[in-house]
Amino acid sequence: MSKKNITIYDVATEAGVSLATVSRVINGSSVVKQETRDKVMDAIQRLDFKPNQVARGLATSKTTTIAIVFPQSLFAHVKDMISGIGDTSRRLDYNVSIYTTDEIGDGNPIETVMEKVIKSRADGVILFNNEQIDEEIALVKKYKIPTVVIGYCVSNETMGSILVDAKKIAFDVIDKYIKLGKTDIVFVSPRQNLIRTEDIVEGIERAYQKHNLTFDKQKQVISTSTHYEKSYPQFLDYFKNHKHDLVFTSYDKEAVAVVHAAIDNQIDVPDEMEVIGMMNTSYALICRPSLTSIHVPVYDMGALAVRLLTKILNEEDIETKEVVLQHVLMPRKTTK
Repeated sequence: MSKKNITIYDVATEAGVSLATVSRVINGSSVVKQETRDKVMDAIQRLDFKPNQVARGLATSKTTTIAIVFPQSLFAHVKDMISGIGDTSRRLDYNVSIYTTDEIGDGNPIETVMEKVIKSRADGVILFNNEQIDEEIALVKKYKIPTVVIGYCVSNETMGSILVDAKKIAFDVIDKYIKLGKTDIVFVSPRQNLIRTEDIVEGIERAYQKHNLTFDKQKQVISTSTHYEKSYPQFLDYFKNHKHDLVFTSYDKEAVAVVHAAIDNQIDVPDEMEVIGMMNTSYALICRPSLTSIHVPVYDMGALAVRLLTKILNEEDIETKEVVLQHVLMPRKTTK
């Protein structure tokens, strides 16, 4: 075994702990429990691991780095969260590296990016919910990298999550409209979505079931692009032959495309069709008429993700690793 080039990652895997924990043991930190320290020292001896200066520096605040990984196409959704991540990281004296998983060349983008993250020796990772989040989570678990996921509920010893209750958001919105007798409702979801589409659809289904109605996912869920230049033509064609009581979208940009396409098809918004977006971004304000949207505290989600991750890294006491933030409906001109 000693002939192999043993790294700190091998030690972490052998001991069943995080990279940060191994680095603290190497640096003689007093915050590591004795039982954990013994496991790490045993692994170091079995593997004949010789710590280098990089490994020794991993535990110091000056070299601590947090990696952010997300699809490039999701940037408009997460830019305010990145601001929260950046501001909080600076206050806590952490560095931030950003990696995107779209259009990075041949091969498997996720595996390629995660390999870069591992080689960068980042102490922890912040992931954003997307279509391939399960694969990303599997990779960080494999390498035992402390992780916080935004928009997806998951937790274990080295992993936590920051999210909103998407099921409740959807249920509350749809239940209100069904009570008003408006049952012709469609849900629009971009192909990459910060908030889990499955959770939103489940909330909608619960609202329909409450009123002994059936939500037809085949007809009432519309998938669209995250790019306005693609979603607008799609809806411009769609609204030539369709009109609904309510169009509920999981992001404001898609809602703006819906509003503009409907108006360009002579559908009056909101008198003939109401539209509700989500995230309460600048898109909601520049939309004409201004867009009713679900306010999600995206900046706070980013800031709390960093704080939760640093608590995991420093093995601090944590009340919950599944932090759920509150949402608020912001009524504007696309609803009555």
